[in-house]
Amino acid sequence: MSHTWIIVANSAFARIFESTKKNDLHEILHLSHPESRLKVSELVTERQGRGHESVGTRRSAMTPTTSPKEVEFAAFAKDLLQHLEASFHDGKFTKLYIAAGPHFLGLLREKISTSLSHILAGAIDKDLTHLEIKEIRGYLPDIL
Repeated sequence: MSHTWIIVANSAFARIFESTKKNDLHEILHLSHPESRLKVSELVTERQGRGHESVGTRRSAMTPTTSPKEVEFAAFAKDLLQHLEASFHDGKFTKLYIAAGPHFLGLLREKISTSLSHILAGAIDKDLTHLEIKEIRGYLPDIL
C-alpha cells in the first residue's frame, strides 16, 4: 500500500498528515519548536562579542552574521527533515508533499536529503498550518 505524507509547516510548527488509498487525510503527528516563537532578547543571553579594529586600538561590537531567530528556524527545519528521513527509511511513507511559507520552504529545500527529494511529489509555498484538514486538502492534487 502506498502511503503519502503531507507536511504542513512554518518556522515553529509542523503538522504531519497521512493519506492512504482513500485520498483522505488524517493528522498523525504535531511537532513544535517553541524557540522559533521567542523574541530575540529571549534567545540571546550575552552581550555581543567585541573585536579590535584592523587599525588602531579601538574595539567595537561584532554583529552576528545570522540572526538568532534565523538560527532557530534552520534548527527546526533540520529537526523536521531528520524526522522525515528516519520515517522514510522505516518505510512509513513512499511519497511526500510539503506546504510551508516561502522562507521556511526555502530552508527545507536547502537541507533536504537526496532520498527525500526523490520522493517529493510537490511543494506549496504557503503556510497552511492554521487551516482545517478539509481546507488543506483543497490545496493538494485530487489524487495523492
